Amino acid sequence: MSRINFENLPLSSDAARAARNYFGWPQAKAAEESGLPLHKLKRFESGNYIPDAEFLEALRAFYEKRGYQFENTPAPGDNAKRNGNVFPGGVVGDTEAPIGEAKNYRDRTGAAKVHHMRIALQDEGEMGRALDLIEDNEEKVAALLRNPIKTGFFDLAEDTKAQHAEAVRLLAENGMLFAKLFGREFGGKPSADSLKASKSKPTTTGDLLHNLQADAHLVAAGDTDAKERRKARKPAASFTQALGLS
Repeated sequence: MSRINFENLPLSSDAARAARNYFGWPQAKAAEESGLPLHKLKRFESGNYIPDAEFLEALRAFYEKRGYQFENTPAPGDNAKRNGNVFPGGVVGDTEAPIGEAKNYRDRTGAAKVHHMRIALQDEGEMGRALDLIEDNEEKVAALLRNPIKTGFFDLAEDTKAQHAEAVRLLAENGMLFAKLFGREFGGKPSADSLKASKSKPTTTGDLLHNLQADAHLVAAGDTDAKERRKARKPAASFTQALGLS
């Protein structure tokens, strides 16, 4: 298998992040403005994926058309070039800032790191849908974490408990989706019954988890009905409902 020639790429992930930060855009805004796939932009900027040359050329041309001037960027590290399967990744901005807080994209600085990882999911469509689900869940969690705590007579109010459980559910779902990207399945591969809209009675706690996350599995696989069900899903009214126990 031939190795990637990093030096001949039209654009590096570091240069792409620098250009986006220059305009003060989050990744979703850059994808929207450029018309390029968000999941490809995310994976490229993270440093663990080299997209096709057409994507790289289009991204570079987009930033240049907007007036950004690229400079020569350092080549990736020697180890990455030698083994051909480690790419330079970047963590942009303040990684200590808690999720849900506003971020200043224009003033972010990058700290380059090297990540040793390969995404095992080879289907581009499924991979893109999984990444979109992860981002959607992160946005919902961010909104939930901004809600003030309410108290009842003796304890937290029921809606606060429900919101907390909903945030935990979404974070657990993202854990499952990340594992799926890297070729792992929590609790084994979900059974056909677990993925049905009307599910059979669970026999293990793994079945309970698969039942709860069934629509996420189905949406990642391209099921449009499951996608509509997720859109129509109302916020949980109780702690147990949020965790699929009632």
